[in-house]
Amino acid sequence: MKNSIRLKSLISISLLIFVFPFLQTCSDATIKKNICLESKELSPVVDSIHTANNLETNKNLYQEKKDNHTKENVQTNDSLKDKKSCLERARNDNTCNAYYLGFGNLNEFEFRYLSDKTFYIFLNFTIIILLTIFMLIISFRKKFKQIIIISSINLLLLIVATISLYLIEVIEDLNQIKYGYYLFVLNSLLIIFESRKELNKQTEK
Repeated sequence: MKNSIRLKSLISISLLIFVFPFLQTCSDATIKKNICLESKELSPVVDSIHTANNLETNKNLYQEKKDNHTKENVQTNDSLKDKKSCLERARNDNTCNAYYLGFGNLNEFEFRYLSDKTFYIFLNFTIIILLTIFMLIISFRKKFKQIIIISSINLLLLIVATISLYLIEVIEDLNQIKYGYYLFVLNSLLIIFESRKELNKQTEK
């Protein structure tokens, strides 16, 4: 009984894991190229006191150059911070959980999407979520063999989706795969393990 409750809990946890970040749909390199590449040229810093004195002494000239250099360094640091902030925002904007990957674009569906390869790839996530819900339902009927099969199918669909996204260069870097992805794989393996234990007990009876 306890193991059966544990199995139901593991399947329920999968539905929770789908909320966690799964995939960053653009690599950092692509984000930098398309979004953060717009580098603003630093405008020259003119000191009004220096202009008014019209470079009266070498001392003033040296001090002015020193001040300008300091101000340019500050501006450069600010520019770098802005780029990092821009990159971080773009990462967050392009990072999706499984629910968004599976259902995010369904409310905006158009028939032209059927000619898009990524539509069918992300459809794998829709199927994975629906199969997980079905798996939770049949766990109450103790269909352990079916749960093993469905959980294995989920892993296969995830692997196929990942390889496909890599081949069309949506995934260019392993850093694009987020912790929710790995948690789901681990949890799916635990579901298979627990289901096998329950199936063996059921067979012995």
